[in-house]
Amino acid sequence: MKKSEKVQNIKYIIWFNLFIGMYNLYMFNEMNSIFHLVLGSMNIGVWVFCREKYLHFSLAAIFKGDKIKQR
Repeated sequence: MKKSEKVQNIKYIIWFNLFIGMYNLYMFNEMNSIFHLVLGSMNIGVWVFCREKYLHFSLAAIFKGDKIKQR
């Protein structure tokens, strides 16, 4: 597997973690399960801490009006 393919797969995994995290928070709301709260928070945490390194997606740049660097 090439390095570019690995990076692309990591990007998909990071976005998948965001969506699964939101689903788990929804399940926490419906079932009142602490397990889903912890799991959803961890999934969203992966997206938060890895988005700048792999996705080049910064909320600070969006709020400032700067253009997002495309690499």
